[in-house]
Amino acid sequence: MYTKILLVGFAVAAALVALLPIGAPATTGDIELGPSCVTSECHGDVMEDRFLHGPVNLGQCEMCHVPIDDRHEFQMAEAGTELCMMCHEPEEQKDYIHGPFQSDCTQCHNPHGEDNRYFLHGGGGVDSCNVCHDDVREGRAHLHGPVAVGECLVCHTPHQSDHAGLLVQERRDLCLACHVDVEVTLENAISLHEPVVQECAGCHDPHGGDVQFFHPQEGPDLCLTCHGDFIETSMEAQYAHAAMTEGESCQNCHAPHASMQQALLGTDTKKLCLSCHSEEIHREDDRVINNVRAEIDGAEFLHGPIREDNCVACHQAHGSDVRSILNQSYPAEFYAAYEEGAYNLCFDCHDRTIIEAERTEVTGFRDGDLNLHYLHVVQEKGRTCRACHSEHASVQPNHVRTEVPFGMWMMPVEFDKTETGGTCQTGCHIPYEYDRVTPELESQ
Repeated sequence: MYTKILLVGFAVAAALVALLPIGAPATTGDIELGPSCVTSECHGDVMEDRFLHGPVNLGQCEMCHVPIDDRHEFQMAEAGTELCMMCHEPEEQKDYIHGPFQSDCTQCHNPHGEDNRYFLHGGGGVDSCNVCHDDVREGRAHLHGPVAVGECLVCHTPHQSDHAGLLVQERRDLCLACHVDVEVTLENAISLHEPVVQECAGCHDPHGGDVQFFHPQEGPDLCLTCHGDFIETSMEAQYAHAAMTEGESCQNCHAPHASMQQALLGTDTKKLCLSCHSEEIHREDDRVINNVRAEIDGAEFLHGPIREDNCVACHQAHGSDVRSILNQSYPAEFYAAYEEGAYNLCFDCHDRTIIEAERTEVTGFRDGDLNLHYLHVVQEKGRTCRACHSEHASVQPNHVRTEVPFGMWMMPVEFDKTETGGTCQTGCHIPYEYDRVTPELESQ
């Protein structure tokens, strides 16, 4: 009989337990929050983390959890972030607020503890951010340093900021806080690239990318986003400058951030040009571009633009419809009939009358007032300037050539300058002497 009563008692107890919520104790008597909550029989796993929230570490569960009618049912002491602010000093509200910081701190922080100092879900660093955000490291061949090591907080603040994107500083100032070499360059520069003045993210993805230096596009394609019309027009020119299409393209000549030269040039024009034109350049159309450095080095007499380190006085650096990427028209042939506009390049600096006037005192190359430039150039088979002059430099006065390419023959030119004239002997004619004060040619 005793055994039957005992079995019935167990059955009734089991039925009552089955009616209770899962995980709730079988009693509803008064409870006392504290160390008893985190015993091995109840919530012992709460104490297993390496770093514990202060109230948990002290067994003061009632700081956050309030029992309902002394049952094993609880409500939070305050709702959302207000609960955290009971202990943590509130921050003055800023313009940009991280969503979890505004609504629920527990989206990022475990309120009991974690294996990291700030109780962050995911373990801290980028893994914590990736609980909500897509991993910015995925699918990128190159990563920005802080991103590569998972240090999002180098650039972003986790709670709130006065700057968009929760950045710790304004974009440009933030970049320069690490890239101090660029900052020094900017401070001392003569010319600045406009995107650098505004913000670096115009050309660089702050997280990384498939292109070196985190550019969104390769080489000239990046420059095209702002300078499209100009670059496309230059590259469509009949004669394109190879520097525009080969190697690093625009960066062959231009600094991307700032420069001590105008137009963001990497160095002064002459040095920049000679960085390529220090050897013969063989083009696909079988043209050979002379070694300009060899022409200049050791030459006593330099053409004015070369003397002033100003190659662009004659050449269009990006491309031109005139042969040799010249700024304006100039005959390409050794012989060319004179016509209006044919020598516009030369007339940018030189008086037109040095060629067009048969009699003049403007030019030094005359016999009396007989203009010897006119004599050579203005005729049906006129000789172009290159027939006598080197465009860059010469060891003879007035940058007169020492030899002239005439088909397969390098024709010698001997020129002696006197105080009032000179003598010239070439493969074209016997020695002639001219004099501005005492005319010689008409008597020869």
